[in-house]
Amino acid sequence: MTEGSIAELLVEREGAVGILTLNRPHAHNSLNSTLIATLGEALSEFREDPAIAVIVITGAGDKSFCSGMDLRGAPDVTALEDQFSPPPQHLSRGMEVWKPLIAAVNGYALGAGFELALSCDLRYASSTATFGLPEVRIGSMPGAGGTQRIIRQAPHALAMELLLTGDRWDAQRIRDAGLINGVVPPEELRGTVLEIAHRIGDNAPLAIQAVKQAVARGRHLPLAEGLILERTLFNLIRDTEDRAEGRAAFAEKRPPVFRGR
Repeated sequence: MTEGSIAELLVEREGAVGILTLNRPHAHNSLNSTLIATLGEALSEFREDPAIAVIVITGAGDKSFCSGMDLRGAPDVTALEDQFSPPPQHLSRGMEVWKPLIAAVNGYALGAGFELALSCDLRYASSTATFGLPEVRIGSMPGAGGTQRIIRQAPHALAMELLLTGDRWDAQRIRDAGLINGVVPPEELRGTVLEIAHRIGDNAPLAIQAVKQAVARGRHLPLAEGLILERTLFNLIRDTEDRAEGRAAFAEKRPPVFRGR
């Protein structure tokens, strides 16, 4: 997949940062079968690209990040969930694909759009953004990981309020619930997110991936098992060239040059 416009998805590379923009502003960047499949292909390519350390997801225009599923196309909601649930695999293989995801929420994040944001590791929103899980209002429920992710990321009572009422919350209230990292003026969102993405991307790629994997896999393990997982991942990166470079750069008081090996 080359850089540029791929039908309903814009694909960009800026240094070590890959940027994916949902490009259906006429439909509030809602998800149809084609966009879900294309998003999955782009994520897979970025995950396998050693030059990409961090992935940013945002929406085209200034109205919507993603307003959810396009009910006219009625795509299979599980197809979206599959893009963010890597299958079990050997730890060393997992290090190759566990790259940080950052959501730049530039407007409506509703239903599957909110679930898409919840799938990301960091989330920043414009001050005009609106969040909600309105599925219960149309006789349904979240089906792309919403119930399971939000209950793990927000206090129980707040998560249940969002899920059961279907209400929309503004960006500040969502931040108060601990579900986003920051709220910025709309015109500053892209620059803010890219600055953070590049700060992450300046670090050692294998270390970044190992940290994400340790947190994601260990979050719900008993502490003793989580510590074993952490040690296993630590041992996998202990003898890498990047770790040697990091220690040498620190001793020599210079910026490190990491190569992802």
